[in-house]
This record gives sequence, structure tokens and C-alpha cells, in this order.
Amino acid sequence: MTMQVTDYAMAITNSFVLPDACMRIKELLDDGQSSAEDIANIVALDPSLSTKLLQLANSALYSFPSEINTISRAVNVIGGRSLYNLVITETASTAFKEFENNAIDLERFWQQSVYAGLIARQLAQEVGLRDVERYFLLGLLHNFGELAVAHRAPETAAECQAFAETQLPWEQQKRVLGFTYADCSAEILMLWNLPSSLFTPIANQHNKTLAIKQTDVGLLYVAVRLALVIVYKDRFAAERLLSEDVLKSLGITETEIKQAIKFARIEAYKILVLMNPELFLIP
Repeated sequence: MTMQVTDYAMAITNSFVLPDACMRIKELLDDGQSSAEDIANIVALDPSLSTKLLQLANSALYSFPSEINTISRAVNVIGGRSLYNLVITETASTAFKEFENNAIDLERFWQQSVYAGLIARQLAQEVGLRDVERYFLLGLLHNFGELAVAHRAPETAAECQAFAETQLPWEQQKRVLGFTYADCSAEILMLWNLPSSLFTPIANQHNKTLAIKQTDVGLLYVAVRLALVIVYKDRFAAERLLSEDVLKSLGITETEIKQAIKFARIEAYKILVLMNPELFLIP
């Protein structure tokens, strides 16, 4: 029996659920009456999460001029919504490690995810958007469905990874699975009850028509393809993967693209080490 996208998504969400902190922080943000201290008190109940959030808040991703040494200050400086995004980032990081196996190249997977996140965040900042941390999260999670497939059907994931020189990865995924990792990633985020502002751009990251019309989709469309160019530098070129119409609709220049790639190349290792030290720290 052929597995559907929901089968893979359900398998991973049944095995790994969002921590209570995610839901409680979201509830506080939604009610509009909560303070930074209220949110910080929830995060502080989880020592591991508190430590990781402080590490991320003090990382190159934010580059604040002075050290952030308390959760409440992190909330005040970063903002509750951005902190919520960081909680999801840490959750995803934990899930990444939970479902590691040898079916796919995990180093490539992590690099591709982080590059896409850093590029999306940088481009969002360049075009003057708010909540730029959400764009990091969009990039980080854009290919999350690959883990679900690798976990449930390792041989199928390996076949998806073995795409031909002339193929794009999502073309091979569609051929093998009948859907793309983008579809599966979005399905997982929906099952996690995350906002549509996260799963909708991810679901449509390969839809050029929507990428031209919707900024969120367009930025992710560009970031995903530039991450692919970095990871598969001998196989793909930006000129082949990017649409001039999408770039024009976003108002992104060639200079801004080069700056985003440079930023991602410089900062990626620092983020990769924070999120998966077992894989990226030099022995």
C-alpha cells in the first residue's frame, strides 16, 4: 500500500510532540495581556530550553551589543513572538536529532536547513520586513519532511536523495513519493497546530506563481534555492534556479543576494554547532 503524505506526517508527530512550553507561550501571546515576565517564567521551568535560548539569543543570529544573561531580558530584547519562534527552533533541533539515521546525508540536511534559514532572515531584513526570526524558522523547517520519510521509509528517502544531475530534488521527491518534502513539512506543522504563517509558505515554497504574489512565499522560494546552490555548489547555479519575476516582485537586487549568501556562509557554522554539536564540533 502506497503511503500518503499524512501517513509520514502522523508517524513523526505521534513520536515527537511539541513541549507544553510552546503551547503555553502561544496562549500568552494570543491573549494580549501577558507580560515578558509571564513568558519568561514558563521558559524558566525548562532548564535545557532556557540554556539553549540564551545561547541562541547571544549567538550571531542576533548580534546584540551586550550579553543577554536572563530569560526575562531575552524576552524584552527579542520580543515574545521571536522567543516563541526560538522555542520552535529548539524543538525542531531536538526532533532532528531524535530521528537521525543513515538513510540521508545528515550533514547536508542540517546545512541546507540552516543556510535557508539564515538567507531567508537576511533577505527579510534587507527588504524591511518585521519579525525576521520567523523567516529563519521558515528556512530551518522548509525540508523537515525529509526526516519524516527517512524515519519511516529509509530506502525511499535514500532514493529521493539520489536525484539525477539534471533534476531538482523536489522533482525526484514527487516522482518517488507522489508529493514533495515541502508538502510533508507543512503537514507536520499543521498537525503541531502551528500558525498558518509558518506552514503556508512552506507548503508553497516551489509555487512560482504564489512566490510572485506573496512576499512570505517569495522569500522562502529564493532562500531554499540559494541554500541548494551553496550545498550543491558544483551542480546548481543561482541563475538556473531563481526566477527573475520573483526577484523583481520582492525588490531583491543581485547585490542583496550576494550579501545574503555571504552572511549565511559566515554564520552557518556557529548556528550549526549550537543546534547539533555532536555532528559539527571538531573532535
